[in-house]
Amino acid sequence: MSRGGVIGRLARLPVAGRMAALSSGTFIALLVLVGVLVHRQFGSALREDIDRQLIDVARITAAAVDDVRREELPELLRSELSGPAGSPGASGFEVQIMSATGSVLAASEGLVGAEGLVRGGAVVRVAAGVPVYGDATVKGRSHRFVGAPIDDGSGRIVSVAAPIQDVTDAEKTLLAVYAPAAAVAAVVAAIAGWWITKRSLAPLRNFAAEAEAIGALDLSQRLSVAATTDEIGRLGVTLNRMLDRLDAAWQRERQLTAKVGHELRTPLAIIRAELELLLEVLSDEELRATVNSMLEEVDRTTGVIEDMLLLARADADVVLDLPEPVDLGELARRTAERFSALAAGKGVALRARGEARTEGDPHAIERAVANLVDNALRHTPQGGTVEIEVEQRNNGALLVVRDTGPGAAPAVLGKMFDRYARAGPRRGAAGLGLSIVAAVAASHEGNVRARNRAEGGLEVIVELR
Repeated sequence: MSRGGVIGRLARLPVAGRMAALSSGTFIALLVLVGVLVHRQFGSALREDIDRQLIDVARITAAAVDDVRREELPELLRSELSGPAGSPGASGFEVQIMSATGSVLAASEGLVGAEGLVRGGAVVRVAAGVPVYGDATVKGRSHRFVGAPIDDGSGRIVSVAAPIQDVTDAEKTLLAVYAPAAAVAAVVAAIAGWWITKRSLAPLRNFAAEAEAIGALDLSQRLSVAATTDEIGRLGVTLNRMLDRLDAAWQRERQLTAKVGHELRTPLAIIRAELELLLEVLSDEELRATVNSMLEEVDRTTGVIEDMLLLARADADVVLDLPEPVDLGELARRTAERFSALAAGKGVALRARGEARTEGDPHAIERAVANLVDNALRHTPQGGTVEIEVEQRNNGALLVVRDTGPGAAPAVLGKMFDRYARAGPRRGAAGLGLSIVAAVAASHEGNVRARNRAEGGLEVIVELR
């Protein structure tokens, strides 16, 4: 697998997984490095005594064959250099006599027919007077050999070998013991790394859960920070300070919204009263139409300000000043009558049905129903239908507004009641209007949800307790 592929896979893991993978990977690499070093040191230690014996025998052999002609070498190896203690034939030593070019001139019985033990550039080194050690496999058995020069000016070299099957078996045994132990240690390290990392990151998970629980409109909560001075503790303190600044900014925004709203209500009321007085004395139809248009804009502006004030009160949990009985059926019919002219002008059938009663703020509930009807009418095509239905429930009342418009994209349904959110084909359906509905429902210990109808259109359901 390429380096980029490994990094990509690690990047997709959670932080705990990445840290555990990196720590266990580092530990495994360390185990492999230690294993290689121990194996090499162990093999070198086992070969030291053998190498000393080999070089001693090589020097004895080199002195014995000094100035001996090539044709005499085989007989010399069979007779004079085989048998007595300390000679090549003793203790399993085998001998090769090689030329300066690396060809075998003579060999003891165990190396007859074998290739030269000293090969390639090593032949030049030995001929130059530098002994060369190495391992070789001869006739299926592992041997340790040394190559040494014969100081007779001929450039010939002598190779002495001894079987080291016990050494290689010991090395294999070491690997057989170390490899499983290293594998178990690696697994334990991975598990321990995962556990330690999860424990170490637990405060961050708690921060995430607590931050998720902090509402967008309620920044009074703070993260639980342990009395530590480590990085996680400092992060928690920093986040709480950020929440303090956000809460202060939000409080200033709410106060400004409420103040501006209250300041604008009086001049708008005065403007409307003066326009109505002007309308009474005007006889020109064009001027009267202009004044009526101005009255509509004043009413629209007043409605936006009322929405802002209602939201400000909802943020302060004071939507319900004095709860009183509310006849939802009558309220729905009154809202339908209010929008009847608009519906007729668009060619949309608007009707209300059902009976239900609840306790609450009638003005806030009527504002919510009006926003729902206005939203439905704006997105229902000519020839469509908008229905307002109320139903009594054991634990409160249910209010449903249905339309036969295009509906909403699934991704939009979950956030269409968020403040200022706009998405999908129902543009304008999720501004302040629907956020007012959500605020009113919440103030009445209820909730609001929207869904697309199977037969087409949108259905908004408001539960009031």
